[in-house]
Amino acid sequence: MNIETKNVDSITIMKLGETNRLYALNAGIAKDKMNEVLTQPESRLIVDFEAISFIDSSGFGALLSALKTSKEHQSQIKLCNINKDVMELIELMQLDSIFDIFQDSKACVNSFSRAE
Repeated sequence: MNIETKNVDSITIMKLGETNRLYALNAGIAKDKMNEVLTQPESRLIVDFEAISFIDSSGFGALLSALKTSKEHQSQIKLCNINKDVMELIELMQLDSIFDIFQDSKACVNSFSRAE
């Protein structure tokens, strides 16, 4: 899995790419990359799902692991650019109540400013 990262205002934006799937074959890689950022105390991570149109239980497991890591290290994780089909699964699993989810990365970046 190709994962692009960039920093904007001390916020790491991680764009999942190369394949349109977050699933068993690449969830471990995504989890490791997210946790690498989130183990830094008070880090802020945005996971951009723009290229992702499918997610399975392994992908959800990677996200939940990252959320747990963020809480353990007083870091923050937010999600953005989630397509309709993936969002329906997130809502079905009621994960929209535990993740901060935004329409796009700009709104997501701005949400950190408002929270400070």
